[in-house]
Amino acid sequence: MCSLPSLSFGQSPPIKLEEFTSIAKSQLSAKSYKMLEHVSIQYMENNSKKGKLKSVTALLDDLQQDLSDIRKARAQNRQPRPAQLPGSVLETNPLDREKQIMQWQWEKLDAIESGKTFTFNEVIVYKLKLQLLWRLHSFNAERGAQVLASVVHPAERKED
Repeated sequence: MCSLPSLSFGQSPPIKLEEFTSIAKSQLSAKSYKMLEHVSIQYMENNSKKGKLKSVTALLDDLQQDLSDIRKARAQNRQPRPAQLPGSVLETNPLDREKQIMQWQWEKLDAIESGKTFTFNEVIVYKLKLQLLWRLHSFNAERGAQVLASVVHPAERKED
């Protein structure tokens, strides 16, 4: 962990995911590295529900349940009732909502690693935070507008 750059929410990612993976592979045991490979901010395998990944898996499961409720509420024309996410995320546009959700995840990950120095949990949280930074960094207003235009007006799509 000492050799990795520090991470702050909203900053440009200071290291590529591939670089992190390479460093982790050279520093971790084969068993720990294999566990780390299955860690993702988007999806955690069901066998991660115990041991070192339990708190991270619970966080991601709670988030997925809240997002599912938000989608169902929209389809059923009712007010969503997220169990974990703050209600303020419901009051913004989709891009700001996504950023607020990522900020919420970041804060929850901070709480998971709080007080734990040089542990495998800290490595797991680092990877998840790095994935959040790369996702946040991938947001681009111009590209987003182009994608939206191609969906809303598919016949007007220009050939590249």
